[in-house]
Amino acid sequence: MIKTQIAPIKAENLVSVGSRYLSSKVLYYGDQNFITFETYKRKNYVKTGSENVMIITKGVEYRPDLVSYDHYGFSDMWWKILEANNMSDIFDFKVGKTIILPGSI
Repeated sequence: MIKTQIAPIKAENLVSVGSRYLSSKVLYYGDQNFITFETYKRKNYVKTGSENVMIITKGVEYRPDLVSYDHYGFSDMWWKILEANNMSDIFDFKVGKTIILPGSI
């Protein structure tokens, strides 16, 4: 069997512009039949002074994607909202919590 070399796939061809994997390295497995991304390493959020503040309401509880859509115009930045508020997953996104929304993404 002759193996052919496949041209590297760039992450920007696989994910949206808001994805946390946009700048990740694409990894190949099993004769390049399967691909994945290198593990995303969570970063500490540094306040810029351009943040907005909101209180999570019942309509968006557990739905940071909806807050991202309302605030930024697309839902892909949900992970950035969680990261900025030191939340591990959507179950931390509960009614009554005051959160910051990064001003620049």
